Amino acid sequence: MNTLAFKSTLLAAALTCGASVAAAGTLRCLAQEQCRGDAEAMCAPSSLEIEVRKQNGYNRLWIDKQGPYSADYSLEGSDKRWRVEAFGGQHRLDLKADGQFVYLGNRGKRYSGQCEGQV
Repeated sequence: MNTLAFKSTLLAAALTCGASVAAAGTLRCLAQEQCRGDAEAMCAPSSLEIEVRKQNGYNRLWIDKQGPYSADYSLEGSDKRWRVEAFGGQHRLDLKADGQFVYLGNRGKRYSGQCEGQV
């Protein structure tokens, strides 16, 4: 089984069984797809992982275990948004109430998938 399939299976099992894979106070997001910013229809599987934690009153993101990156938090309607300061605010994580997320990264690349846990 490839790594993406294994991670997706593990996340699905955790969500189905009600188990919490994410540590307390951690939002863990796993992308299933990435799409190019300059060609919306050009998409491919992805295994990007993002973790969001609050440390000493600050929001921190780890992107594929790189970080921490400081992030500004805001509510956009019912969505939660973390905007990464290190990249001029161009990179951001948008989280829907149902746990679905979109992360906008380098060159407008969009990653989408599912999050679990909470900050």
